[in-house]
Amino acid sequence: MKIETRQENSYSCISLKYNKLLTLTMNEEDIKIPGTIHLVDLEGTLDVRHDGEKDIVLVPQPTEDPEDPLNWSKNRKRLLALSLMIAVFSADILSTSLSAVLLTIEADTGIPLANLNTGVGIQYLFFGWSTLLWQPFGLTYGRRPALLLGGLGVLLCTVWSAYVKSSGEWYVNRLLTGTFYGPIETLIEVCISDVFFAHERGTYIAWYCWVLFSIPFACGVPAGFVASNLGWRWIPYICCIIAAACLIFMFFFLEETMYYRDPALELDGTDVISISENENMSSTEEKGKNADVDVAVDEVVDSTRSPALVYQRKTYAQKLKFWGARDSKQRNVFFQSMWIPFSLIRFPSIAFGGMVVGSVLSWFNVVNATIAVVLAAPPYNFSGNMIGVFFAAPFIGISVGAFFSGKIVDTWTTMRARNARGFREPEERLWLSVVPMVTHPLGCFLFGIGAAHGIHWVGLAFGLAFVCATFPMGSAVAINYIIDCYKEVSGDGLVTMILIRNSLGFGFSYAVTPWLDAVGVQNLFIAIGCLGVFFWGLSFAVIVFGKKMRKGTAKSYWRFIAKYGLKAH
Repeated sequence: MKIETRQENSYSCISLKYNKLLTLTMNEEDIKIPGTIHLVDLEGTLDVRHDGEKDIVLVPQPTEDPEDPLNWSKNRKRLLALSLMIAVFSADILSTSLSAVLLTIEADTGIPLANLNTGVGIQYLFFGWSTLLWQPFGLTYGRRPALLLGGLGVLLCTVWSAYVKSSGEWYVNRLLTGTFYGPIETLIEVCISDVFFAHERGTYIAWYCWVLFSIPFACGVPAGFVASNLGWRWIPYICCIIAAACLIFMFFFLEETMYYRDPALELDGTDVISISENENMSSTEEKGKNADVDVAVDEVVDSTRSPALVYQRKTYAQKLKFWGARDSKQRNVFFQSMWIPFSLIRFPSIAFGGMVVGSVLSWFNVVNATIAVVLAAPPYNFSGNMIGVFFAAPFIGISVGAFFSGKIVDTWTTMRARNARGFREPEERLWLSVVPMVTHPLGCFLFGIGAAHGIHWVGLAFGLAFVCATFPMGSAVAINYIIDCYKEVSGDGLVTMILIRNSLGFGFSYAVTPWLDAVGVQNLFIAIGCLGVFFWGLSFAVIVFGKKMRKGTAKSYWRFIAKYGLKAH
């Protein structure tokens, strides 16, 4: 067993000096703008850890502890990422595999299609609202037990779904399924931010969004054949068998990523440089304005050394530990995290993220609820098997969208930082919105107008592919933007985002069937296309005004952080 040592600051002394430093900074004319970081060390002068021999600064800065998730080997991080994707895959096949055969379920059970869609809406509503319990649990007691318990709960509810016989039973089943699905909505992103640095986080968030949105459509391909040959009840049976294997894999390979750091360790080299309101201020004047802050940071780092601490590498058995991840010095934030998401709505960046990803889920629910209705009717008259095969088109579109949402955006933001004296602004990610601004309305008009006029089904497939390509883009933009802007409250901020998202999604899921009946597929998708242009247009307003909004709320934000003792990790 390997033992490593290092010098570390005294916790009590650091906490006191950290609060003093925060107070001092807030009295300065220039307050550090949340989300603005020094990502690229162009001159090689920052005394912080970098990405190997590159000039990219590691944000956040890791400790010297080999068990710090930020210090894990690449293979260990990739195994963690694989385990997280398997968790999403498992939960998705369990909760969404029946979407392609709702018409078959209606014919067999007598439950009206409108009620089946309402049940799906309830499920998505509780995907979000259950995070008010799961997120505090995961942030306080550990990500691993939350993900494993949630996965087991969804599996058991899916077994039950094969036996539902009434609308009421369907509603309760979907409610509980949505409740146990909750950890997938926000804890996956938290785990990714626990392990990966700012310059690489977008890639893994994109993988998460790809699995999250593509699996429901990928399931539709075999679901139609299973329903036709074995009966629709065999869909949840087969999914449960696959999910059980996934749960076993997660138990043995999904590590806990919660790790406690002293508050002072958040004061790395990227934090001592505040951004002036006057961007043209000379370097001499800027140095003078920030001199007191720099001295305070030096005092924190140099004057509170304690005897060397001993670090011990975990054994494999310790990595499988189900409970006890919370450090004794770590505050219990369970009840605090239940209400904080509601107070974060006042920060425009978080509200914006919720609106964007909420619109994405709304379009997802509209597409999910209308594909079978459109394709089963004349002139297409698709069988259940062919409707399932048609789900390949959205899957392809989502895969293309996820490709643009990941490494390409990470590379773009790094390049932009190089052109901005090494500083990276969260708004740089929002330029991705140019693509869905075009593809979303194009896809909606092609599918809606095309279906109303009976064009060839290939045209409908292209239309849905264009629409669905925007799903991972919207989610990746919103998730990364919130984490980038407000890392100290990103765990709770993601809950705020999900609450907005799933409330919007529930509304559209509840209304889509009567809306379709009232106006027809053409007018429905014309309206969805126009609404999408509005929501995506918000991104460009935030590109222009986002930094000003973050600066305008900086003082209240840092006071909020100091009041409740929050920190980035």
